[in-house]
Amino acid sequence: MARILRLVLLLVLAALPASGARAHAALVASDPADGASLARPPDAVMLRFDEAVTLLDLRVTGPAGKVALPAAPKAADGTIQAQLPAGLGDGTYLASFRVISADGHPVAGTLAFGVGVAPEAAAPPETGAVADWVRAAEVLRFLLYLGFTLGAGGALFRALVAAPPGWVRHVMAVATGCGIVAALLGIGAQGGGMLAAFSFTALLQPATWGAAMAAGLSARGFAVAIGLGAVAISAGLPGRAGCWTGALGAVTAAIGLSLSGHAAAGGWLAHALLAGHALVAAYWLGAFLPLLGLLRAGGVAAAPAMRRFAGIALPAVAVLLLTGVAQAALRLPGPMALVRTPYGQLVLAKAACALSLLLLAAWNHRRLTPALATGKPGAARLLARSIGAEAMVGALALGITAVLTMTPPRAAPTDQQAHDHRPAPGAVVVAQAAGLGLALEAEPARAGRNRLLLHVAREDGTPLAAPEVWIELSQAEAGVAALRRRMVAEAPGRYQWDGPELALPGRWAIRAEILVDDFELVTAILHLDVAPGR
Repeated sequence: MARILRLVLLLVLAALPASGARAHAALVASDPADGASLARPPDAVMLRFDEAVTLLDLRVTGPAGKVALPAAPKAADGTIQAQLPAGLGDGTYLASFRVISADGHPVAGTLAFGVGVAPEAAAPPETGAVADWVRAAEVLRFLLYLGFTLGAGGALFRALVAAPPGWVRHVMAVATGCGIVAALLGIGAQGGGMLAAFSFTALLQPATWGAAMAAGLSARGFAVAIGLGAVAISAGLPGRAGCWTGALGAVTAAIGLSLSGHAAAGGWLAHALLAGHALVAAYWLGAFLPLLGLLRAGGVAAAPAMRRFAGIALPAVAVLLLTGVAQAALRLPGPMALVRTPYGQLVLAKAACALSLLLLAAWNHRRLTPALATGKPGAARLLARSIGAEAMVGALALGITAVLTMTPPRAAPTDQQAHDHRPAPGAVVVAQAAGLGLALEAEPARAGRNRLLLHVAREDGTPLAAPEVWIELSQAEAGVAALRRRMVAEAPGRYQWDGPELALPGRWAIRAEILVDDFELVTAILHLDVAPGR
């Protein structure tokens, strides 16, 4: 055990200076710059990201609508370049992009520049993905992790501890099948997010699957499905053949899990840490069902299996914790991110689940397993209840992990969203979010330059003096995504932005981010109808 711990610790220390914190791809430079004012039209639009990306779409819109590009945009080594046609007129132009980052997540953003108009202050655009597809991917990943844990974990239990009862093997086979389906559907969900499809019926279209495969995002799903397929086959094989086939399938599926997601952008070490983490977690959490089956079938006779399981689980848990800490250290930008970002908060929630599992495991190992071995009345029943509690905590940890894998490590702190009441078209929209009241005024609410004024008040009506207030403006129908601007405080509870970003008529989604204090960020989404310009 000491040798294993030293080896894992050395890998962790080697990783920290080499990899640093990683997240989804971010736009680091553009030409023209976001918010720039140009005396003459540019010849091209150039976007440079902090890692290699796969281009999905790049469109430019201006005062006359969509700009027809003379040639397809080119992408190489994290740089995208698109030639612009000659003779662009004066006005505000929006360049909207959609790319796939190295970790497999779709990323979108928009930059604004003017030709013959006054410069506007700007901030780097944030990236994002279609929320519905993200939620679908989270559900599919939870089902995948559950199938992997019950199937691969059960196979490892069979190879290292004891053969589970027949009904347990049946449940494992069904769970493994669900995991295979979830792994394959996950490919389609990635394609749907890439194409920003408006409904899940896009899963029936070949283009959705082709988009994910063309971007190289299908390797994970296929590798996991192949590994779990071997696990399913092993259930029908006797003796050593079944044990070896199941164990090999478990390892293959664990490697497959590391082929995309946050680990994909972190190099071979991040792959190894995630695969090892997944295998150890599967052995630990996947043992609960076989242990319950053995307790129900044999009672006192299950004590030797409990001891064998604990003998492997104790050093395995140490590896699990160290690999988990290493992954968090590789992805988080600093210790305060644990409490200031959703990713860090999910890491803490997962750590709380792990601590609860450790406490229950220690109680089982110290008290209940010895009582079972000595034949103490009621010991089997108490041990079964304790293992059942561990299984519920383990399922919660898998759910947290499913959300964690879809959460950017550099995301904003607390994201409490609320939607507006969608009033009739006009210059004022209101919303409620996390105990705050918001009212957004737009003048003149027509395509072109507008003054946006946001009023923020607490439940008792007192103005909120927020340290920072940001807005993101997008119009999905026109392909305009994530124009991010910081509002200027005029007075407590009153923030304004003046600029030409609302250049197109139609319904705009305005995402307001109000930093209440150092630890709380409240978010509300308002919809503003912009009339055609005069």
